Amino acid sequence: MSLKIIKLSQELDVIAKDREKFHWKERNTVKRIVSLNRETRPWLPHNGVIGREDEKNQIINRLLEPNNEENVLVVAIVGIAGLGKTTLAQCVYNDDSVDTHFELKLWMCVSNVFEVTTFAEKLVNGIDKDDSIELRLKKRCKFNLEVLMDQVHNMDPLRKLVNKIYQKKFLVVLDDLWNENCKNWNDFKSLLINGAKGSRIVITTRDKSVVDITRADATYFLEGLSKDYSWSLFEKLAFQNSQDTKNPTVVGYGREIVGKCQGVPLAIKSIANVLYSKKPYEWSKIRDKVVTNVIEQGGSTFPILRLSYDNLPSHLKGCFAFCSLFPKDFEIDKMTMIQLWMAHGFIQLSNDTQQVEDVADEYFKDLLYNFFEKVRDIYGALKYKMHDLYHDLAELIAGSDCRLDNLDWKTRHVSFSSYSFFAKTLSLVKASSKLRTILFTHGKYASDAMDESTLSTLIESFPRLRALDLHALNIKIIPNSIGKLIHLKYLDLSLNPIETLSDSITALLNLQTLKLQDCDNLEQLPKDITKLVSLRHLDNRGCSKLRLPQGFRKMTGLQSLPLFIARNNGGLGELNGLNNLRGKLWIQISEQLEDANLEFEAKYLREKQHLERLELSWANQKGHDEMLLYSLQPHPNLKNLKVWWYTGVTFSSWLSSIENLVDLTLDQCYRCKHLPPLSKLPFLETLCLSKMEGLEYISDHDMSEEVFALSFFPSLKSLDIWDCSNLKGWWRSASTPDHQQSQHNQSLPSFPRLSSLEMDGSPNMTTMPLFPFLEKELSLHNVSLKPFQETILLSSSSSSSFPLSKLKHMKIWGMEDVVSLPHGWASSLISLESLYILGCKELNLQGDVDGMEWRNLNRLSYLRFESLPKLNSLPAGLQHVTTLKTLIIIDCENLKTLPRWIWKLISLESLTLTGCPDLKSLPNEMRNLTSLQTLKIFDCPELWRRCKKETGQDWHKIAHITTVEIQLGYF
Repeated sequence: MSLKIIKLSQELDVIAKDREKFHWKERNTVKRIVSLNRETRPWLPHNGVIGREDEKNQIINRLLEPNNEENVLVVAIVGIAGLGKTTLAQCVYNDDSVDTHFELKLWMCVSNVFEVTTFAEKLVNGIDKDDSIELRLKKRCKFNLEVLMDQVHNMDPLRKLVNKIYQKKFLVVLDDLWNENCKNWNDFKSLLINGAKGSRIVITTRDKSVVDITRADATYFLEGLSKDYSWSLFEKLAFQNSQDTKNPTVVGYGREIVGKCQGVPLAIKSIANVLYSKKPYEWSKIRDKVVTNVIEQGGSTFPILRLSYDNLPSHLKGCFAFCSLFPKDFEIDKMTMIQLWMAHGFIQLSNDTQQVEDVADEYFKDLLYNFFEKVRDIYGALKYKMHDLYHDLAELIAGSDCRLDNLDWKTRHVSFSSYSFFAKTLSLVKASSKLRTILFTHGKYASDAMDESTLSTLIESFPRLRALDLHALNIKIIPNSIGKLIHLKYLDLSLNPIETLSDSITALLNLQTLKLQDCDNLEQLPKDITKLVSLRHLDNRGCSKLRLPQGFRKMTGLQSLPLFIARNNGGLGELNGLNNLRGKLWIQISEQLEDANLEFEAKYLREKQHLERLELSWANQKGHDEMLLYSLQPHPNLKNLKVWWYTGVTFSSWLSSIENLVDLTLDQCYRCKHLPPLSKLPFLETLCLSKMEGLEYISDHDMSEEVFALSFFPSLKSLDIWDCSNLKGWWRSASTPDHQQSQHNQSLPSFPRLSSLEMDGSPNMTTMPLFPFLEKELSLHNVSLKPFQETILLSSSSSSSFPLSKLKHMKIWGMEDVVSLPHGWASSLISLESLYILGCKELNLQGDVDGMEWRNLNRLSYLRFESLPKLNSLPAGLQHVTTLKTLIIIDCENLKTLPRWIWKLISLESLTLTGCPDLKSLPNEMRNLTSLQTLKIFDCPELWRRCKKETGQDWHKIAHITTVEIQLGYF
């Protein structure tokens, strides 16, 4: 591998010389923040971290300090399990100064296996998933060295990784590194040496020998929290109210317990969670257990974690131990866990009216509070993971009942991380009547395949299985012997190229869960599928060819069916009996339905009171859309509705009657011209209208009817209107009394709780409700500024609150004809933290001569000007924004100078100047920017010449800055 990397480096050198020879330019790229398939995550699970501020600052300073000798430096964070190494790395990773300093950020949990090619492939895949973000932001790519090299070579993962990071300043975090193979580490680091100077690798590890192997340039050994910080963390989590903290007896117990935790945050959190639900008189018993158990274990904090388990009610203990079946750092899907618990009878119902899924969900919530952490996978889906020490505890409790990658005659539940482990085990253990569970925990794209013979052997060898997971094993044929697993309750065949299911599967009368997700080739289910009388969950997501058999409506016990494709053979009528469906349902109208399949008075969905999310999409349906939509009226309990490609002119009136609706999205309903009233939906929080090209008005009512209404969008928090090019206004009739015409904005209703507003591509919309209470975001792109102007002119009834006074982030972009911003545009933006002004070709920001517009921006920390041809100097009022930390100016080709008053920006930490060819020099006052840590200058030819290190005429003005990056082209 070393020779391979050397050869690769030589090829890169040749390409680099060609770049200079042919004067190629590298263009601007987006900073990428990439997180790989799970494990730990770069974002923090909770707000605030106690007691690690000094370590955080030390590590950040080390990462940001300039270094002209090495391209890549390694920083190590070392400590025992539970000390908060990952949390500290997350704090560093998410710090604003780190975010602006590095062009590319990558996070990966390493855990037990360090295999160079696999890691390279994961890193590349993670970076590639971010490419769509670049396209959406329409970044420049006049010349892209990555693309060129991809065309020259048919590259393996190693070569691809070298390409992706080539001459980029990156930060890579390798969390939980255990590698003890020096050659593997050297090979991996060699892949990264062609990044830009200043690139960094951060590792977290429990093993000090890893520090030696990685030859870390800086090492930070974490110790336990101090007594004060330990108590602060405990106090935050253990006490239900402030009164308890005033009880000296309870506080005394608490301090004694905290002392036994030895400053280990995980132990403190664990015991605090146990105590939170306890009465003060119960604390003494917990204290006695902690003291006794810690002494017996020689001072170890592990017994404290054990108390979290001991404190569980009996019905949760088996559920917790079963979690050991998933490997460390595995992202657990909640519904999968619930279905497995159900398969093994772990869920106890107290009465016949309860649904087992509801009770299991409560079980999961009880365990979540103490043992799990919420994470998001790379697709944004909510998952859950268990800390390593809790996993060790679960393994200890489960003993030989649950095994990973091996089993013996005592084992009841086993999981395999790969097919190779399974094949090896199968050859050693020929049969077992005790085995109840076989799971595979590999990802969606396993490389191995299980042939029909092996699958048959598995079925014959383990006849009493309750749960069998065979996802992503390239299985093409399910043998008839599957019907012999008569005890089976959970079967996962997802992500396999299966074309048909054996009819014998209908013999599995105990089957509760059948998963067929992304079985793209599967076209039909057995005709007698209705014999599966116990079936509650049929996961058919991604089965676009699958036809449900006639009579499917008889499966009345079905609780989940994510996808229903309506066809002429197997039409909407098959939904009629499925009234216990819950969760999410996506109905696809995939072909022209015949009149016989359209029943105007049908109640396909009205009796499905447990459905929470409904998606409706059309394809090839013409002439019956409005009647069809009317027949799809859902139950009022529905919370989330999304409609795609509906081609009717009028939307059904039932939309106004879904009184529990929280989220509504109407997307690409091109012909729709009329919507029912939406303003009185009491719980609607999110409304998105996208590509509704036929829509001219959102409301067919007169504005006066809503002005005087008792409630107007009482719960709406987020409103997005995208690419509704013909939208003229909110109301079809916007009459107001004559005496109000002079104060038209006073008569307009306001959104009382709207926090986020995004409007894009509706340039003719000039009338809409006002939005004075925005807090999160305002984004305006290619729209009229009139609604914004009317909002800022709104007189507040309260002297302590002004329009948009709570707004934190604002973006104005693509306003090609706007010459100036409305008068007083910034007068009330006292909470604004970030401001983007982009792509406004005619915008002149010099109208504010006295600088009054900018004076009130006393919390602004981030400002970006981009593609503003009329910007020849910075607005004078900007000198009063002393809170500004980041200033970015891109493609302002007529910017001629930076003002001498720039020294007044006393908080400025990062300054970027890109694509400003008329900028000839820097002012002397740059030397007074003592907080400035990072200066980036790209594609500014004269500044490139004048700011050359040591020799440039302006170098002395910037020599004090920690990090200076200057390139003739784009970075």
